Amino acid sequence: MKFILLLRHAKSSWSDPSLDDFDRPLAGRGIKDAPRMGSYLKKIGYRPDYIVSSPAQRAMQTARLCTEAMKKDESMIKWDESLYFDSSKKYIDAIQGTPDSAETMMLVGHNPLMESTATILSGGKESTAFRIPTAGLVCLESYAVRWQDIKPGTCQVKWMMIPKVLKEILD
Repeated sequence: MKFILLLRHAKSSWSDPSLDDFDRPLAGRGIKDAPRMGSYLKKIGYRPDYIVSSPAQRAMQTARLCTEAMKKDESMIKWDESLYFDSSKKYIDAIQGTPDSAETMMLVGHNPLMESTATILSGGKESTAFRIPTAGLVCLESYAVRWQDIKPGTCQVKWMMIPKVLKEILD
């Protein structure tokens, strides 16, 4: 069984309008939510063996803070420029490129691509079936034997967690 964790970047800051979108950092709330999601993954035993992240500043910070909270080494993160607003196909390509040795992989990226990727992989067609808020996390599972066999409609939703709910549970 393969597990796919789709983590939308945490809340970003809009305080400096001179920054390019790519360079926007996390806001204070995002700096708290990203490690909260990593702690949650560690607690429930869904720590990824492989992580692919957008290199946009807010996604990079989210991936690093989450990984640190899971007590994993940052060197396991692969930075993929195509996850910065390219297409859902690129997100699926990143999943299919996961090493065979991994059982659980995580993508850190952006909406609307996170929502459409979750919808497509779980069998949805036209409209997006998910609303993933910032730092929201969706876990998909697949009975695919190899990562390259994961295609649209081959996954099912196992669970979803959002920071607002997690804060109520853990804090």
